[in-house]
Amino acid sequence: MENVKRNKKKKKSFLQTAKKFGKQGQRGKGTNIAQDQYDYLVRVLERWRDPFDADDERKIFVSNVFHQMDGHERAFSGNQLASRVIELLLPHADVSVLSKFTQEMAQDLRKLCTDQFSSHVLEKMMILCAFHKHSEEQSGLKNWLIKICKFLCNNFDEFSGNPYASHLLRTCIECITGVRIQDKNKSKQTEGYDEFTAFQFKGNEELDDCQDILSEKISRADAEMIENELTSATIQTYLKTMKVIEKKDRLKTVANYLLEQVFYPRADYFLESQALVRLLECVLEATSCLPDLFNQLTNKLFAGKLSNLAQHELANFVVQRFFEHVPNNEMFMAGLGEVLADFEKLIQKGYTGVILSVVKASVRLKCEQATILQNLGKALHCNDNLDEIAMTCIKMMPNDKLNEELPINLHGSLILQELLAFNKPIQIVRSLLNLEAHVLRKIFSDPRGSHIVNRFVSSTTIGEKSRDALVKQLSGEYVSLACSKHGSYAVQKIWDAVNVKSKQFIVEELAKGEKILRNHQFGKFVFTSCAVSVFAHQRSEWNKTITKDEKDRDLFKDILGDVEPQ
Repeated sequence: MENVKRNKKKKKSFLQTAKKFGKQGQRGKGTNIAQDQYDYLVRVLERWRDPFDADDERKIFVSNVFHQMDGHERAFSGNQLASRVIELLLPHADVSVLSKFTQEMAQDLRKLCTDQFSSHVLEKMMILCAFHKHSEEQSGLKNWLIKICKFLCNNFDEFSGNPYASHLLRTCIECITGVRIQDKNKSKQTEGYDEFTAFQFKGNEELDDCQDILSEKISRADAEMIENELTSATIQTYLKTMKVIEKKDRLKTVANYLLEQVFYPRADYFLESQALVRLLECVLEATSCLPDLFNQLTNKLFAGKLSNLAQHELANFVVQRFFEHVPNNEMFMAGLGEVLADFEKLIQKGYTGVILSVVKASVRLKCEQATILQNLGKALHCNDNLDEIAMTCIKMMPNDKLNEELPINLHGSLILQELLAFNKPIQIVRSLLNLEAHVLRKIFSDPRGSHIVNRFVSSTTIGEKSRDALVKQLSGEYVSLACSKHGSYAVQKIWDAVNVKSKQFIVEELAKGEKILRNHQFGKFVFTSCAVSVFAHQRSEWNKTITKDEKDRDLFKDILGDVEPQ
């Protein structure tokens, strides 16, 4: 039977689904609202998608919408469509609207916190109270926030594992510490709330007390409870924020409890639980500011086991966190000794994130770089001079299995970027510069390869002669490079870093493709920044402009000194 490739059905937008339900006489999930109210809210969502001509127009629109909800805020918050509208519009509403919501949503909190839709509205209200500056009614908002936070913290046992209340608990932790934790899955976040980061209640004793309440609650939780993914995620948020605000006593109390009660007694059990693996990753990150505790957990959980852990489907992530946060050379070298001989196995199994974390640690600690490079070259079957290290690393494939059609490996590209920051990267530089121009162009035009250029030209351990050599090695490829999305980025990074002589070499080639670059979707940016037209038609003016820019840059370098790239 012939295999037919089917297009994946595109998921309908929230608005499309709401309109469909409205036509069928359904008014969404949650609390019931009248049909005319539902239809009105659908029209509100439709209008909100389009930009407003002026801020005043938007303010009037938002004010009118919340006027329709006046006195029924709680009921609307529990409806699927209405709660979505409230979340979208609340950041743009007058503070009096937020104040009215806090009054209406201050009773029967357990029901609100565990409701599928009201909990989301409650969460956004907490963010606006804690992180959005209001010139009026600040006291009332603070009192409401304290009440909600105390209630959530005191009910940690019940709420931490609840699919709706656990999200509120994590937001509560942000509100009692003043630290916003960015969610990696931004597609599920309501737009407009990430910008609120200015904590309004720094030093508030009642919010500070909530941190102690949570510390006590977590330190009484049993292992089965902690193994729940939602509870684990809540505790991770607590650990991260305690590290940021440098509350080491609270951090140490919770971390010690987790290690003594959950991880040490069952040293191998955590390997079978994703929730515990993620939690241990967070413990490693958080305790990097507590060297004695970090050393203790390393000895009890990892000593003599890193080789096996690095090759485990889940535990390899813990090994990555270990190397990312290992605090000193002695501990790094001990850990390195356990995994150094396993580089080839890690490449074969696809656990190359471990190698990346090792290389990054060696850059950070300036330790064992030559040893790591030689062992990586051996794992990739390179010769003793490491002539093939650049391409084998970029593709993350042994030299004897290498071919040009293999895709660029993300971890391989990131590893090469770190190698370029080594104290003596001459072998990596030489290997990269030995690649043919069209091969370099393909690498630098790839989204996973274009950043290699940036690290090459910005590395403090790579000299001007090597940058000039890269410019010449790309001869014949600049127009093609400039006419790709990521290649144009690469050209720009090279241009910004090289001297006038190399700039002239680049622009002479670009000028030959002036007509192509001028109107190209991506080429036009390089065309403008390199002043290609000026060079082609007014070369003396181009020389004056570029020479002046170089002098200005040198002047600031003399004043500020060389700033090491981040």
